[in-house]
Amino acid sequence: MADKLRVGVIGSGGMTQNHSWGYLNSGQYKIVALADLSPEVMNEYDEVFADNDDYKAEHFIDFREMLKVAKPDVVSIGVWHSGHAPMTVAAAAAGGVKAILCEKPMADSLGAAADMLMVCARNNVKLVIGHQRRFLPAYTLAKQLIEDGEIGDVRLITSVAGDGLPNYASHQTDMFRYLLGDVECTWVMGNVERETDHWERSTQIEDKALAVFGFENDAQAMIVSDLTPVRWQGARIYGSEGMIEMSTDDLHLMNGNSGGWAHHKPDGEFFKYGADRFEWVEGGAGQARELADWASGRSDYHRGNGENGYKALEMVHAVYESARLHTQVQMPMKTMANPLDLMIEDGHLPVRYPGRHDIRASRLRGENLAADSDNS
Repeated sequence: MADKLRVGVIGSGGMTQNHSWGYLNSGQYKIVALADLSPEVMNEYDEVFADNDDYKAEHFIDFREMLKVAKPDVVSIGVWHSGHAPMTVAAAAAGGVKAILCEKPMADSLGAAADMLMVCARNNVKLVIGHQRRFLPAYTLAKQLIEDGEIGDVRLITSVAGDGLPNYASHQTDMFRYLLGDVECTWVMGNVERETDHWERSTQIEDKALAVFGFENDAQAMIVSDLTPVRWQGARIYGSEGMIEMSTDDLHLMNGNSGGWAHHKPDGEFFKYGADRFEWVEGGAGQARELADWASGRSDYHRGNGENGYKALEMVHAVYESARLHTQVQMPMKTMANPLDLMIEDGHLPVRYPGRHDIRASRLRGENLAADSDNS
């Protein structure tokens, strides 16, 4: 077997734990370094993986020092959104890094995301964005059923989200493209409400949103975000000859041959199928296996590559741009700044109920909420 890829992890939160389980379950990596502002949190992180022989992480307070000293082959970035771009750029430019797995959303603006793509391309570094649901068996089965014509031509995909479009809805926009064979989104129309000073991991977010997306194959998709208490991580897919209803670990099909809703369980052996955290365990392992092949030159593609991550973010920001301009937005986007930030800055979305609230503030360990609190 080829030498295992050496991983350096930036950030000791839940998302990099998911990354690390993916690496370790794949059997193709060893985790050699961990960077975080909090020694206490790094010690707790070590305890999670203490029984795994492929986890031997040296601790660093400064992620740049980790890049210099540990010289990882692969870098995992799981900090808050504002840190994604500068840390990806630094890792790509450090020398010796083969691949980067950065958590979603890719960045807090399209301009920052474009910088990530550019610097990684210049330094021949493979960039993956953590849309691990592309590796869930139910999602892949739904994609295959669509390709096999089981529901005819896809007309509409509906989904719900919450806690800000960049957070949950970036998974949904990525899912739309994956199910449709990564066709291009050609237009977006949407609106938002923001009457509170609402933030998510130091990024300004809306209170509510509704969006419709059009694709080059004439399919459409819709997201309802924070307009209902329902949080359903999946979709209902309407075709010309049937429907699919799917979640992160299950799928039902109805067409002219099914005699009603027919349950389909994906074939294969999976980690903890149907158990708690199945999405992260199974999705993370698949993401890591495909990354190992890509980084090692055994394949020339990763389904979660940076270009797909960019397009998922672009669709989210196009919703904000549609709300800002009061019109349908044609893709690709031209505005590289975050349109929601622009609306807030110019008074387009005045706060009626003051008092800043970050829905992830409970995750902090004494840090502040400033955008420069990146390595936590």
